[in-house]
Order: sequence, then structure tokens, then C-alpha cells
Amino acid sequence: MINMIKSQRENRILEILAQAGEEVSVLEIAQRIGRVSGVTIRRDIVRLAEEGRLERTHGGALLPAASAAAETPLPRENALQDEVEGVDAIVLPPIGGRGADTLRMLAKRRRIPFLAESSPQEGGVYLGPDNFTAGRELGRAAGKMLSGAMAEARVLLVSLETLPNTRARCDGFVKGFGETFRGTVRPWRVDGQGSFRIALRASLDAFAAYPDINVIFGVNDHSVLAAIEASDRAGVADVSAFSVGGEGGALFDALAARGKLKATAALFPEIVGIRAVETLAGALHGSAMPDEIRTPHVVVTPESLDRYYRKAGNGWVLAPEAEASILGATERPAFVRSVGPRRAIGFVPHYPAHDWYRNMARAMRERAEALGFELKVAAPQSGIAREIAAIRRLIARSAARLVRPGDTILINSGVLSTLLADELMSRDGITVVTNAVDVMERLSGRPGLKLIMTSGEYQARDRCLVGPSLGALFETMRVDRAFLSVDGISPHFGPSATDERLALAAKRFVDASREVVVMADHSLVGVEASHRIAGLGAVDDLITDSASLPADRLAFASLGMRITLADEEPEEMAAPRSDRPAGDRKTA
Repeated sequence: MINMIKSQRENRILEILAQAGEEVSVLEIAQRIGRVSGVTIRRDIVRLAEEGRLERTHGGALLPAASAAAETPLPRENALQDEVEGVDAIVLPPIGGRGADTLRMLAKRRRIPFLAESSPQEGGVYLGPDNFTAGRELGRAAGKMLSGAMAEARVLLVSLETLPNTRARCDGFVKGFGETFRGTVRPWRVDGQGSFRIALRASLDAFAAYPDINVIFGVNDHSVLAAIEASDRAGVADVSAFSVGGEGGALFDALAARGKLKATAALFPEIVGIRAVETLAGALHGSAMPDEIRTPHVVVTPESLDRYYRKAGNGWVLAPEAEASILGATERPAFVRSVGPRRAIGFVPHYPAHDWYRNMARAMRERAEALGFELKVAAPQSGIAREIAAIRRLIARSAARLVRPGDTILINSGVLSTLLADELMSRDGITVVTNAVDVMERLSGRPGLKLIMTSGEYQARDRCLVGPSLGALFETMRVDRAFLSVDGISPHFGPSATDERLALAAKRFVDASREVVVMADHSLVGVEASHRIAGLGAVDDLITDSASLPADRLAFASLGMRITLADEEPEEMAAPRSDRPAGDRKTA
């Protein structure tokens, strides 16, 4: 009996982490499970971490990508650690930040069909519902349902303000509800930020401030489930909840229970996945990509749930007749089964452990297999890391083209510096001065190449030499060109490093060189690390890629800096550029 209880508790911990998609504290896990102490939860977390099923954090735990994949019923050979590499088409969700630009550039650079799932993205064909209409139809249904049951609707709207699709759902619900509710409507809007934990905290605050809230709307499953839990904790029993999403799992359990959740505008991740694969399969067979792909939504209530979804084990599956009916009502691209070597469709789920992406990936895999394609699934971090690595190799290759026979060059420590050393391994007649052990190891013993190590104190963390004595060599040496790998370069701060001693070492390289070349991929352009290396006036060339911001590049160019976009530079481009005479240095 004890083992069974422990097993159930462990499974519940993993479910909570998967639902959150981020770190959850020991206290919150204990509160959500109920009737269990924090000490017991910590022991469970230690045990699960030792088994590799979760990752411990300070005061809590999270489900890493590898663990999320283990919880996802997908074949091991296509688990989430696979890289999105060599794909012929790609599906991207609304991932934010610079990493998103990296993945979008992958599609642009490789000229492959690109579907933007759930939210419009530059360069992609939109794949998803009419979010405003889905919210509005749900709002109209909710208003009719509650008219006569209450004179005033005090509505808590749990939104996700950073994404236009979720804002549209919220706006649509407010619009539709106001159109059909016969009474006064008083809304309060909070930002759940797409996180169960944050949505729960914001909803708890809302109920503390306004305990008479009687209607809840969530822009997705997590938002509404968090708000319902907040109402339970606040002791508010008379609440009617509605949501857009319908991912499955806990939300359909809540709907089937006929409790506070009254209806959801189901968006059918399975149908989204099937339409994605069929559209890309058609494109790879020569069909034109559509301007957009609108996927269906249906307002589902407890009474109509079994028309669309059926309980299967611990989850929910789309009913076959519902799939056939929904797909039969949509315009589907023409396609034929792929023959010969299998072509690959890449999919980068935002939160791999979430029910939406699990169900979507499962449907995509089944449809891809039926059409003779391979589905490659990767966590966003995986695809971003792979594409950044490819971009950095292009940057190093462009930098190597600047090295002329007879040159004496300086190379500092860093990832791009090591890649530059790889590009120079077959060169003859050049002298390389470096403080980086990795550069030395790659170039040592190469015939026709002279290698000089600086002096200095060894800094093990960065595998390089630093300190005051590093500059002694440059009292009697002047070099043609310094190639710098940096941690950031911005129009206001110049090139910079996260470590003070690395910044000082790079500054000595700048002072000893006739020309300075900074190598930085787009994730570093516009970034200001904590220690400046030199002013922008000391930099002659910046080699980056096309995903860097045009405004930053314009600011650099306005100061006379030459800008090279490595991913747009022809491979056959001649090595040297002589548009500025050697020694024409700008002042720092």
C-alpha cells in the first residue's frame, strides 16, 4: 500500500511539473497534492532526480526537455533531444526572444516551407484558428448560458498579453459575452504569462481583492485551471469558468466532472497537426503554399464532450468520427505518397510536455508516416543551439577569408575563435598569436603555420592565459589583424566580455593590432556584457548574420565599421578586402 501511494504521488509531481512547463516550488507541489508535507515532497524529488525523471532546483524542481520527452508517448528515435537538422520543411510555434529569430532564419536561409503555428510570424504561413472568433463565439455561448442566472457578471480574464493570438482570444470573449449577456458586465484582466504558477498567483490576488468574482475566462487550459484552483483556495464556490484551448488531459477531466468549468472553445491540436503535415507534404510535392491555414474550433460543453473526445486510459483522444467530420469540412491540399528517400518535416514544440504539443506531435507523426515522410521533433533549445552552431561556422569561415598570406594575426579565446582556428588549419605562411589553449591545440604542429602563445596566468574556466604579463609580448610586436570572440557588442557600449580579465586581455589585442575584427552571431549583437573591451571606434569589421537587428547594423555602419553578413556572403567570395589601407585605424 505504501509503494502504491508513493508511486501515485510521484506521478502527480511529474504531472504538476509537466503542466507548469517551468520550475515549481516544493511548497506549491505540496499544496496542490494536499495532505502531504514538504519534507515528503523533497524526498520524492530527490528520488525522482536520481532516476533522471526530473531536475532539482533551489527550493523546487522542473521537468527538463529530456524528461518531458520520456513522459511523451513518442518513439525514442524521434525523442525531443533529436536536432532539427536537414529538414525539408518546418513548423514553429510562437516562441519568443532571439532564439525564435534563429529558428525563423533557419527556414529563410534554407528556403524551406515554414508554418507559423498558433500565432503569425515573419516569413511563415499562419497555421491556426481565428482566435478572435473562437473567443467571441465562446463569449456569446457563455453570455446566453448565464443570462438570467445572475444580474451582474463579475469576470476575471486570465490572459497572456505578450502574444497577439491570446490577446485576441480574450478580446473576442469580452466582445461576445457583452453581446448576449442580459445584465451588467464588470471585467478584471490579469496576465498569467502562460504559466500555471503565475496565473495562479495573479488569480489568487484577484479573488482576494474581489471575492465576488463569479465568471472566469482563461486564454488556454493552464490559465483557466489556475483560476479555478484559485477560486477553490479562496473558498468561492459560485463561479462559472470558460476557456479557449481544449488541449485535453486535466481540462477535459474538469469539463466532464460538470463542475465550475462550463465550456471550452476546443481548437483540436490533432487537426492542426494533420493539416500541418498535409500542407507541407503538398508543398514538398510542388504545390504552392497557401496564404494561411485556418483550423477549426468548436464550443464544447460537458453535454457535447463525448461527440469530440473519448477518455482513453489516463488521457483523452479525438473521436475518429469527429476527426473525419472536421477534416471533411475543410479544404485539403492534394498530395501523393512520397517515394524514394524519406524527406523530413521538423517540428519544434514550445512546451514538449504540454498536452497540446503531445497530441499535435502524435497526430503529425501518424500522418507523416502515412504519407511517407519523417517527422523530426526537437525542443526549441535544441534547434536554436544547432542553428547557432551552423551560423557560427559561417562567421568563422568569413573571418578566415580576411587572412592573407604573410599576415600575423591575433586570436583570443572563445567559441568563434576556436572555429576560426579550425578554418585556418590548412593555411600556409601565416603567424597566429593567441592566448587560447583550444586555438593552440588545433594549430600546433601545422606545417607552414607559425604559432606563438602569449604569456600570462592560466584561467582554467576559459582555457586561456590572462593577466598583466600577457601584454609583455606586444611591447615588441605589432600585428596585422586581431580577431575577437566577444560576449556582446552594442552601438552604445561597444564589444564586451562577461569576465573582466578576458576583457583586459582582448583590449591588449586591440591595442597591438592594425585592424580589429569582431565575430558575433545575432544572439550577441545588441547585447552589453558587464566589461567593455574597447570603444566602437577601435573596431574595423563586424562579422555577424542576417538575424541581427538592422537598426544595430546601421548604427555600426554609421561609425565607419564594415559589416559582413556571413549567411548572405557567397562562398566563392575572394578572401581579402582592401577598401581601407592597412594602418588606417580609428581612435577608440
